[in-house]
Formats: sequence, C-alpha cells, structure tokens
Amino acid sequence: MTELPGGVLRAQLPTPFPVGTVNCYLLLGPTVAVVDPGMMWRDSTSQVEALLAEAGITKPDVDAVVVTHGHPDHFGAAGWLADAADAPVVCGRAEVSKLSGDFGRLRGSDLTAILGIPETMREDFSAFYELVRPLTSPIAEHRLAPLDDLDVIELGGRSWTAHVTPGHAAGHLSLRADAGDTLISGDHLLGHITPNPVLEPDGDLPDGRRRSLTEYLGSLDRFVAMDPGLVLPGHGAAFTDVPSLVGLTRSHHVARALDVLEIVRSLGEPTAFDVAVAMFPKLQGFSHMLGVSEALGHLDLLEDDALVTRIADRPIRYRAS
Repeated sequence: MTELPGGVLRAQLPTPFPVGTVNCYLLLGPTVAVVDPGMMWRDSTSQVEALLAEAGITKPDVDAVVVTHGHPDHFGAAGWLADAADAPVVCGRAEVSKLSGDFGRLRGSDLTAILGIPETMREDFSAFYELVRPLTSPIAEHRLAPLDDLDVIELGGRSWTAHVTPGHAAGHLSLRADAGDTLISGDHLLGHITPNPVLEPDGDLPDGRRRSLTEYLGSLDRFVAMDPGLVLPGHGAAFTDVPSLVGLTRSHHVARALDVLEIVRSLGEPTAFDVAVAMFPKLQGFSHMLGVSEALGHLDLLEDDALVTRIADRPIRYRAS
C-alpha cells in the first residue's frame, strides 16, 4: 500500500452502502483538520475518536472539518464533530444546500417522472432518504465555510488550493497541497472504480438537471496537468499516475456509451430508466438511482455526438440516430 505523507493519518470508516468503507483523513500540524468524518454510526464515530487519540488529541482540538462533497457517507458526522470542536465545516459552495439537510432533493423534483422511473420506485427513494437521515447530524448554518474554485486555505498547518469541480457532485471539493505534491481527491478520482455521475437536479438549467458525466469528463484535463505525486481518495487505497487513470477513465466511458447505444437500438425507444434496467438488471431499490445516473450520463454523451435523439419529453425517450 502507498504510504501516507507525513502529518496525515487515515481511518477507513464503515458505511451501509455497496461502495464499502469511506476514507477519513486527519491533517496534523499547528492546526488540526479532519476530512470526511463518515456517518453517525457508533462503529464509525468511535473510529474517528480513535484516529484523534492516535495523534494524542480529542474532538475539541479539531480546528476544521472538511467535507469533499454532500453525500451522506462523507458528511454524515460532520455536524457532530464540528459542534464538539466548535469548528467550521469547509465544503464546495454548491454543496451547501445538501449539507444543510437537502441531500434528498430528488423528492422535490419531477425528474423521476421525466426519466421514466416508476412511481413505486420513487416511493423507495423517499424511504431511503428517511432511512439515511438519522445517520447524518445537522450542521448549523453558521458553521458552513464554503470554498470557491482555486481558493487557498490553511489546513493542518499547510496551504491547500481548492479544486471545485462538478461531476460526481455539483460542488465536489478536491484539495491540492501547495507543497508536498499531494491531492485529496474525495470521490472525483478513485483508483479502483469510476465515480458515478450522480443525478443532480438544478431548476435553473434547461433539463432541470446538471449534465453530470459531461461536466466530470470536462474537468479531467485539469487533473492530468496537475499530475500530483500522491492521491488520497475518498474510497480505496492511495495511488499515483493520474494521467494513466484519466486515460483509462475516458476509454471506459467511450466503451460504456457504445454499449448504451446498442441498448437503445435493441429497445427501440427507451427511457433512461429502461436503459438503466438493461445495463444493471440486478439493481434494487435506491440503487436504481445510481443506475439511472450512469445511463443518463452516457445518453448525454451520445446525444452530444448526435448518435441518439429525443423523441418524447415526458417521459423522455431516445432513439438511435
């Protein structure tokens, strides 16, 4: 396993999700920061406390809590830790609404109907949000300290540049150390899986949503140019060689888009949900949302290349061009 840099400790915190454990990082120096403190599970919060104890400190010694993005496995315990430490919660600006309690925004959106998701499954989504909510702690509004792209912040006695890039989440925050060649990548760059282009409602955009995969792919050249010596991801082991990873990621999405094109041809006039079921026939419950996100992202790529066209708008249906 790649060694962590000096002044950085890590704990792998349990989650109830198929992705498995989430990485929590402790940045040590004249000040102390905790990145992605996991969820409000006793097995998880006790590991956060053990991580602090390993460094000889307790919760009140923490100067900042950093959340890479507003998905519950990363931010669930942020309010708990920030309150105990009387510390700010640092995040990308576009994630503020999620951290303020609105992480289940699909419930207030008509996107589920537009994308062809059955009504019974929409009820499953609401049930999932209610199940997850107790695993997140409220974050007081005055604690939120949002960052914009290329802001510089002091954490753990080091200077870090914020890279706020949409894709897996609208305001996903990665942090590049201004000295030491280290990148904390959250879920934007993962060494063992490709990040899901999660469906993001946005009423200010023409389709009522972000084009998550298009945005994600558009951000990758920045990280290739950055080419950090060490990447500390939100899940899995630390890794190096970002250019190779990005090349594999692009190839994966080209191949996946061609697979989706064949599914559209075989189904005739499918919705995004129809495509997702064909891609991932074993998904159940809320996991269908992740499947629809994958399908929709690749349908966007095909639409941009004029390989599919829309033939209806409620629900949206696609036909191979």
